[in-house]
Amino acid sequence: MLRIIEKSWNEFWAYYWRVEDRHRIPGIFEWDRKIVNFIEHVCKLKPPACILDLACGGGDQAKVFAQKGYEVVGVDIAPSLIEYAQQQFSKEKLKGTFIVGDMRDIDYSAEFDTCVILSGSFGFFGDVEDQKLLCSIQKSLKKSGKVFIMFISANKPVKHEKRWRELQDGWELDETWFDAGTCTHRGRVFIIQKDGTMIVPKKEPGYHANEIIRCYTMPEMRAMFSNAGLEYTESYSDRHLDVPPKPIPKSVVRNIVVGEHTAKQRQQKKEELHE
Repeated sequence: MLRIIEKSWNEFWAYYWRVEDRHRIPGIFEWDRKIVNFIEHVCKLKPPACILDLACGGGDQAKVFAQKGYEVVGVDIAPSLIEYAQQQFSKEKLKGTFIVGDMRDIDYSAEFDTCVILSGSFGFFGDVEDQKLLCSIQKSLKKSGKVFIMFISANKPVKHEKRWRELQDGWELDETWFDAGTCTHRGRVFIIQKDGTMIVPKKEPGYHANEIIRCYTMPEMRAMFSNAGLEYTESYSDRHLDVPPKPIPKSVVRNIVVGEHTAKQRQQKKEELHE
């Protein structure tokens, strides 16, 4: 008979997904270097620029930025991931600041050269909260500061799939699908261990292993940028991270958007507030 145990995002799933499972992906550390090089190029960055890494996870990309000489501030809601990131930076004698917190609560003012949200960590909160987050990001950026966001595109929704895989001490079963009614990516997961224990996600607000992530089109992202006082500059695909960027085939879905905090946008927002 199975013994069912509920575990929260921070208790188990955050570290499981963002460290243990992620580090098992073939070539993932090379991908980290590739995405950082790409961000550096398209955002026109040079050390010691200051990077705000929201939903930084275990700090894998932050570590690459720090190795290049950038100043890094990482924010993540899971204390287990922040602790891991701090340990990695200490081990390699790298400089970086890591903060436990919900990225919706950031309150910086013109402190960063670039803000990044990577690996599909944008869209957890729904239209209203996602828009507020972009406004907070705009506030955090210096003049001409850049924002680089990877999101889940609504133009190529995931197929409904059920999968299982064997782990060292059991099996993981998961299901993913696209809910057209809410334009969200959905996922649920549980683990069955060989000792008869089933680990399932605990119901909780915010981040959780059973995902509900709002998928956006590029026109929607551009509109949200404009509403936040960010000027859209370019879009890319995470499948094409060449430096310098090469032309992307029309058939490829773009799921990276880049914007800039400009004086023009700031003046426009001020005028709107006084109308």
